[in-house]
Amino acid sequence: MADRAFMYCPLCRDNGSPRVELMRDMNQFTCLMGHNIVGERLQMLKPEMIRTEVIWKPGTGDVKTEIWCNQEVLMKAKEVLGNRFHPTVSSIIRSCMAGDPIIIDGVQAEELKKLGIRNGAEMVAIAKQNKELVGQNEDLTTQVIRWETRVGAALANQE
Repeated sequence: MADRAFMYCPLCRDNGSPRVELMRDMNQFTCLMGHNIVGERLQMLKPEMIRTEVIWKPGTGDVKTEIWCNQEVLMKAKEVLGNRFHPTVSSIIRSCMAGDPIIIDGVQAEELKKLGIRNGAEMVAIAKQNKELVGQNEDLTTQVIRWETRVGAALANQE
């Protein structure tokens, strides 16, 4: 029995029907239009993967609540976040309850992206690296001052 391959048929795509799904039976792939493709050939044809859509469902302890929010902000948030809207809002509420959350606004996020920082883990790594470099800089500055003092004293003794 054939199973879903979660790929679209590349032969149908080339013939103008980009959304015909492939089915697979071991290493043999078939579509509803009658195309049969062996796995090795399929990879050469570079099929498009069918993206899975994650549908959020509330947890067993979740309750629906009403909050006040600017309508334009709410609509933009739902547009941008899509299916991630509810879990994102829930996560923000949880982080506020856990202590002092660090919230980064759009301008700050854009600046971080320009610096090549893509996520929170990279922010933490760079903050740690910066702290380490500041410590190294202080140590090196102290060493330079010591050497300057020694060299200054040696030059004063030669005169």
